[in-house]
Amino acid sequence: MNLDDQSLYILLGSIGQIILSLFYKTLKNTKIYLIILVFTILIALLGCLNINRESLKMANGNAATWAFLPLFFMIYYWILRNLFRMIFGNEPLMTGYMQSSWEQGEYRRLHIGDAFFTILTLILPFLTTLLF
Repeated sequence: MNLDDQSLYILLGSIGQIILSLFYKTLKNTKIYLIILVFTILIALLGCLNINRESLKMANGNAATWAFLPLFFMIYYWILRNLFRMIFGNEPLMTGYMQSSWEQGEYRRLHIGDAFFTILTLILPFLTTLLF
């Protein structure tokens, strides 16, 4: 494993966030959430320890900041899920275009809160890494 390779950090971050968003229902379990949170902290720590490497510098930032994406996803997921549950009183669903909640095994109508939850949990980690 070459720690000077930019694609390592980009792949770790982007694939990590994609996997977490696809299996978001497993994060409802607190024990599983905490275990995965530890792994995402370790990935972010890898990026943090290597952020000053000259070989990871890119034209528009640093490749090591991509390693923070899974951790940011976990943080935003926890905040937005609890906020959603306080406002709407049920679990949020990540929605897709022309998708219904019945396809996900949930027997309730999708609403604007589900759309906001989906968009924010997928976009906010990317926007946060742009601040670095």
